[in-house]
Amino acid sequence: MTQSLVTSAIPFEAKKADLVEAKLKEFRPQLFGKEGLIRTALRDQEVHFMSITVVRGDVGEPTYLVFEMSVDGEPQHAFDTIGTKLTTFVTQILSVAGIGSKGSLSLLLGSHHVRTGQGLFDVPGLDFCGTPGMTVRRIKREYLLAREIRSYFDDNPAAGTPLETVERVRAFVKANAELAPLLDAEPFPRLAAEEPSGLDVGFILSLAFQGLLKFFWPALCLLGLFVIGATIAAGLTQGFTVGLIAFFLSTIVAAVAVLAIVVSVYLGLRRLEAANTPVDTLVDPDVMAALTEAENLKDTQQNHLAGISIMQVGLLRGMTLRIAFWVIGQMATKRFRPGFLGDISTIHYARWLRLPKTNKLLFFSNYGGSWESYLEDFITKASHGLTAAWSNTVGFPRTENLFFKGAVDGDRFKRWARRQQQPTWFWYSAYPHLTTARIRTNAAIRQGLGSVSTEDEAAAWLGLFGSKVRPATLIETFEVQTLLYGGLSKHPCAKCLAIKLSDDTKQACAWLKSIEDQISFGDQPPADKVLIFALTADGLRRLGLPSDAGDAFPTAFRLGMGAPGRANLLADTGDDQAGQWLWGGPGNAIDATLLLYADTETTLTSYAQDLTSGINASGGRVIHRVTPTPLPQPKPGETAAQMVREPFGFADGISQPIIKGTRRWMRQSDATHAVEPGEFLLGYPDTRGFFPPSPQIPAAMDPGNLLPLADPRHSRGAFQPDFGTGGAAAARDLGRNGTFLVIRQLAQYVDVFNAYVEDAAKRYAHHPAVPDRLDPALLPEWFGAKMVGRWKDGSSLVRYPHRPATAKQEENGFRPDNEFLPGAEDPLGERCPLGAHIRRSNPRDSLAPGSKDELSIVNRHRILRVGRAFDASGASDPEEEKPGLLFMCLNADIERQFEFIQQTWATAWQFHGLENEVDPITGRGGGMGRLTIPSPRGPLNLTGIKDFVRMRGGAYLFMPSRSAVRFLARLERVTDAETPPAREGHIHDERTLLSTKD
Repeated sequence: MTQSLVTSAIPFEAKKADLVEAKLKEFRPQLFGKEGLIRTALRDQEVHFMSITVVRGDVGEPTYLVFEMSVDGEPQHAFDTIGTKLTTFVTQILSVAGIGSKGSLSLLLGSHHVRTGQGLFDVPGLDFCGTPGMTVRRIKREYLLAREIRSYFDDNPAAGTPLETVERVRAFVKANAELAPLLDAEPFPRLAAEEPSGLDVGFILSLAFQGLLKFFWPALCLLGLFVIGATIAAGLTQGFTVGLIAFFLSTIVAAVAVLAIVVSVYLGLRRLEAANTPVDTLVDPDVMAALTEAENLKDTQQNHLAGISIMQVGLLRGMTLRIAFWVIGQMATKRFRPGFLGDISTIHYARWLRLPKTNKLLFFSNYGGSWESYLEDFITKASHGLTAAWSNTVGFPRTENLFFKGAVDGDRFKRWARRQQQPTWFWYSAYPHLTTARIRTNAAIRQGLGSVSTEDEAAAWLGLFGSKVRPATLIETFEVQTLLYGGLSKHPCAKCLAIKLSDDTKQACAWLKSIEDQISFGDQPPADKVLIFALTADGLRRLGLPSDAGDAFPTAFRLGMGAPGRANLLADTGDDQAGQWLWGGPGNAIDATLLLYADTETTLTSYAQDLTSGINASGGRVIHRVTPTPLPQPKPGETAAQMVREPFGFADGISQPIIKGTRRWMRQSDATHAVEPGEFLLGYPDTRGFFPPSPQIPAAMDPGNLLPLADPRHSRGAFQPDFGTGGAAAARDLGRNGTFLVIRQLAQYVDVFNAYVEDAAKRYAHHPAVPDRLDPALLPEWFGAKMVGRWKDGSSLVRYPHRPATAKQEENGFRPDNEFLPGAEDPLGERCPLGAHIRRSNPRDSLAPGSKDELSIVNRHRILRVGRAFDASGASDPEEEKPGLLFMCLNADIERQFEFIQQTWATAWQFHGLENEVDPITGRGGGMGRLTIPSPRGPLNLTGIKDFVRMRGGAYLFMPSRSAVRFLARLERVTDAETPPAREGHIHDERTLLSTKD
């Protein structure tokens, strides 16, 4: 329905102005409260707002009684409503003013209707509506709906899943005959959360061209006639060629003339701005008292502002006022969000107009909140527009180029605004208790109640009751498995079960459903035990996920770690090849892993037995077990997590990326290590602001609506949830809040490593590269530190090149340094060699010293390590009865993160310009490995580095979200009798096919 802002200005004698204002004030009680007679008369008449204001004229000008109305429908409806519903009251006002009428009151108002426009010969004006398309009836009905739902929640708290709660609310509304029709949603404009688009060059040029045509068309017409006349005259008298020359020359003259006109207007404006004298006086105390009396009425959330300013003299100011109104209107139409004036969202309606036959510029506005907050919004969010409009009036703070400065001078602008203001005694609002934000929220509540169909939509809808739209970067904490939030140091005992699921899809799904509630989600794990669950691509098939849905997962995950195509990439060759693995290889592939964490050995053992029994009972089996060594625990009186060491004796888990939005990020937001959630979780923006691809499934596969929408338009990038598109048939996101887990069981030859560094200490004891100040007893550890990049206590070689940080202090309470930048602090590698383990696995700024861009690029390849060390008995490895590391890491993109580190950094022979070197710790040199240790006296070439680590098993797994686990556990209902169980031959064939394409 059309909304109209209507102004009617009726002249009367100035001497009666005080009497008229007194009469308006007399009617004030009738405008508010349920029993107010005027309020009762206007109820249900489709009038949003109405005010009556006295505008006093200067000498030689009439004084006006100005009616300002915002109504649904055409302007005539406003006049008819006043003429039929307010006759008694308005007639009394007109009588006091001495205004007579030969016809009806409606005709009188219509005859003094002020029609505004933005053309050269229109009455200058500008209208703004903060709730476009919203009728009074709709606003009130949606308020009633929202109020009743809130009352329902008071007595019936949300329970179960979000969608179940919404269904109960729907049933409640449907049972109410008055509310039931509101289940049919009405359109509501989608509000983007991003700031309005700026003034890009294209838009500015477009505005300039359109403005030239709109405001300078008389000059353009005259110059056009000049060009035509000159061309025709020359052509008729001198021939075609001369006529053509005349055309080009006259066009150039006309263009110069247009430019001269524009420049003269601009220079004239600058002269007027320089000549303007700002008035800085305070408002009269009596007027100020009246203004404060008229504002902030009890039981209202709105205020009305009536501003009356005096225009500066001259035609030029009349033109610049029109230009200002037109530019603001163009911005509101083409750049601002619906219902927003720039970033201001609190205005119900606003209108500027120049009162005909006077020097008065009027401004009327109905807004939410206080006068102070309203003006602050103008100053900080829309100062350019205010300056452009009011800079044409007397006493305004000094401006520059029409749009600049002026209102930015906040304190002076507020003084000026108060001096222009007039108390509004006669003011009506159809819904004085509502702000624009509440109106929008109520509309979204109604829209969503009738249309939401998925759990994430339902959660967004519930957020309308006291919350806000979830930012795209805000992690849905309780949807994410607990392992993402840390290594669970308060659960020192752990076990990894690599399992094979039943060939029967129903049994496999039933087993998953049986442990569904035991899997830990969120950053507050249970105190006694934690369960983490992840699936391989084979496991997804065994649960019944169709092959076309499985194909949506990344290639590396689908192929698996043990596929032939990954061997060279990961350097899993020789005795590291998958055929010799204990688990995860071609003959012993797994479907899933369960990671168990517990506070005591007793709890862990009991829990592992229970889970193993459940796996066996469901037709599955445990293929392999790894039991990490319990973590060291704080001593009595200590609270900090204890330092963890890997089997070679070095402190482990020091340098980790910090995911924005997690508790760790809130505690230590080191920019060097901070990364966006999308680098580790699917469904979130990455460092570059993009949403990485996530596996999707069709809506038909999710009849329970358990999964979030693949494209959550309802909330992503929205200022307020928008449920207009509906998600019933939209694709679902199986990956959101999930991540990929890499597990590698690594045996470590501790005796070989120790023997090698002891031998190196003897061989190179007198080498010039060995520092003179180095304690000889530290020489073996020094060589080990050069290979790792840190001393055994975790302190970095970059900051502590000659001895570990704890050499002269107690290790208790020591926290290894991690803020160093090797590229900037050690560009030559003389402290930490360029080929050292930590410099390869996380180069930081090494490849471009001091570059923030390089740090950002490197962070795109970071992994979140969550592994634990094990001793020989915990490896379950009869061939290699050695300690080692159950390496585990999380990443959103296996190829870009884990595999990139392995291939491009750790095992690259020419990393950082080196020659024939690989990672000295994890690389497989076969006794031919080497490490260059630079020094001011020349390099020390550490040669003959042996193999210290052997790969014994591993897998690529998908760690699903809470919603995805629920979906997968119920998958057999959808795929029953449609998808046959995964066949080993089929899986092998697909791996072979994909590996040839890799």
